[in-house]
Amino acid sequence: MLRVSEAANLAIHALAYLGAAPEDAHVPVGEIARGLRRSPTHLAKVLHRLARAGLVGSARGLRGGYRLERAAAAIPVLEILEAVDGKLVEEGCILGESICDRGACVFRGLQRDILDQT
Repeated sequence: MLRVSEAANLAIHALAYLGAAPEDAHVPVGEIARGLRRSPTHLAKVLHRLARAGLVGSARGLRGGYRLERAAAAIPVLEILEAVDGKLVEEGCILGESICDRGACVFRGLQRDILDQT
């Protein structure tokens, strides 16, 4: 099973929050944090990672904040996860076990299909 980190979960929710904001509006970190009931400090770190990945843009100043760089529907979840947690590893057991020696694992193909579709 794919495990989603707390930071990646926060990133997904923050992007959904920004997706509901008026187009091209910059939303302050404090507003997003209040809306999601999360720490503004932690949220700022997550948003910084999303900005480095080009998923959100930022503006400083009185009317500053964050906004989506493209439509929310055009951002794959995998891109969000990798922006926050780094490249997902395709090798390894989806059940959390170490890599088995058996080449006929029924889950290996399923795992690749899931990663290809996300």
